[in-house]
Parts: sequence; C-alpha cells; structure tokens
Amino acid sequence: MGNFIKIGWGVLVGGVALIGLLILWASSGRESLENYARVVSYGDAPLPPRDPTLTLVSYNIGYLSGLANAALETDVEVSASRASFDANQKMAIAALQAVNPDILAVQEVDLDARRSYGVNQVEALAQGLGLANGAIAINWDKRYVPFPYWPLTQQFGRTLSGQAILSRFPIQNHERHVLDRVAGNNWLYNAFYLDRLAQVVELGVGEQTLVVINVHLEAFDHPTRQKQTEYVLNLAETYAEDYPVVLLGDFNSSLNRPEEGEPFTIQTLLASEVFAPVVPFEALTAPAQFTFPSNQPQYKLDYGFYTPETLEVIATQVLTSAGTASDHLPLMMQLQLR
Repeated sequence: MGNFIKIGWGVLVGGVALIGLLILWASSGRESLENYARVVSYGDAPLPPRDPTLTLVSYNIGYLSGLANAALETDVEVSASRASFDANQKMAIAALQAVNPDILAVQEVDLDARRSYGVNQVEALAQGLGLANGAIAINWDKRYVPFPYWPLTQQFGRTLSGQAILSRFPIQNHERHVLDRVAGNNWLYNAFYLDRLAQVVELGVGEQTLVVINVHLEAFDHPTRQKQTEYVLNLAETYAEDYPVVLLGDFNSSLNRPEEGEPFTIQTLLASEVFAPVVPFEALTAPAQFTFPSNQPQYKLDYGFYTPETLEVIATQVLTSAGTASDHLPLMMQLQLR
C-alpha cells in the first residue's frame, strides 16, 4: 500500500510540475525585451509632403479579424478564414489610401500570430500606404495563448502583437510606456494577459518636432482605465510643455454607454486645460462620430486630442469606407502646425 501511495504522490507531483512547465513555456515570449520598442524602416522614405496640413489616422484594426474580435467579447463564435483576413487587409488599406495619411497610429496589430496566419500587418500597411518610417511597441508576446477557452481549435496560440505608428516623417525618438494592470486579476490570467500601452514618438516635421502618443486603454475594468487615463494625460501634458502633441487611440470609453460607470473615464481628458478633442464636445455623441462596432456603430471609443496652442484642426472624419475590416472604424484628423 505504501508503494502505491508513493507512486500516486509521484504522479501527482510530476503532473503538477509538467503543467507548471507548460504554463511557463506558453506564457514566455519569443522576442527580447530590447525589441519591445523599436524603430523600423520599410524601404526608402520619400520626401515628406510640403502641404502644411497633416493627415493623421487612428485605427484599432482588431488584427484585421473583422467582427470576430467583437464577437469574442460576447461569446459568439466567429472564426475568420485566411481569405477573410486577406479581404479585410485589402479593404482597410483601400480606405486608408483614399485619405493618404501622413501618420497612421494602429492598435491591436499582429506581427507574427497564428490567429492572423503569420502576416506582419505593420509591414503590409506600411507598404500599402507608402509609409516607410515605423515604430513598433509590443504588448503581447506569448508562445501560446489559451483563449478563447473553447473550442480549442479557435485558441490564439502563438501571438506577437502590439501597437504601431507609421509616418512619412523621420522618427527622432520612440518610447513604450506600460500602463497599470487590473489589480484583481489572478496570476494565471496575468501570465497570459496583454499589456496596455502608451506609445510615444517624436517626429521631425520640417524644422519642428511633433509628438504623437498612441494608446490602447483597458477595456473591462473602470478603475484601472481611470488610472491609465490619468497617467496618459499627465504624460501628454508633460510633452506639451515643449512640443505640439497629438494624443490618439482607442480609449475604450464612450459618453453614451451608461454601463461603463460614471464618471466616464474619457471625461478626464475632456476636462484638460492643455488638450482639446479634435471633435467638438457637443458632437462626441453624434452618430456620425461613433466608431464601434463597425457594422452598426453605437459608441465612440476612438479619439484624437491636440494642443490648440500649437496645432489647429482643419477637418475630421470617421472612415466608414473601412467597413468591417475591423470591429472599429478609423478616425481621420487633419491638423496644421501653428
């Protein structure tokens, strides 16, 4: 009997150790930490346009999975085939080509992920839009992501994803700021969870430096998103002491979504005395400004803010021509340096 007990304990301990090793392997990354914030080049950069108007676009591309990304949040199984990804990429690039952006900030973009068939989506966007200067900030680097939990065939698996800024203008500096995590999440959840980031680039626009801050804030926990919003605002206002600044991205907050909980975290930014929204406050709840979900937009989650002392807004537009390439619609803004 004693031998059976010893064998049983040995099997149990061995099984636990094996599971622990699998978790350690799966949650580890393939990239070195030095590569988590890097500047890249996609060929020779053409001369920047002389037009004083700068066209910027913020776009959560949802790894170009269409509405499958939104479906994951509602437990509706939607799988995206390779053909769907290719079609979504083509549709997204066509919509962006129509406005010919000088600067593109994207969130939820895959660099090498099983879920998006290993396509480097940053490179595809850069080549499709002729934007040779890039900055990449990695926020999800796992050998295997066990999500969605069921069915197993739909799990993300190998994932390398993040945020990126593409530009016609040279990148002078690039920083990656990791934001607060949800305090109540358990260790296993955190082992596989993505980082929320503020990505900062300094661009040489003629003789001036323009700072662009690209963010993707917490989607599900209000207190954490509030902390992140406050951090991002402080960061942006610090840069604004010396430079014109554009703050844009997916803020995951909408003034017409009561379930978010009040005060709405986006109100922290709207109350800033240094920044102004590119869309006037009174228009933020107009249906024409809604960016999510892309098939039937009901909420504005994607914003742009700017420093009115150093920048002027010329025009803004939600690009509905992007269709359902992502679960978000892109936000275009045209600005001029003062």
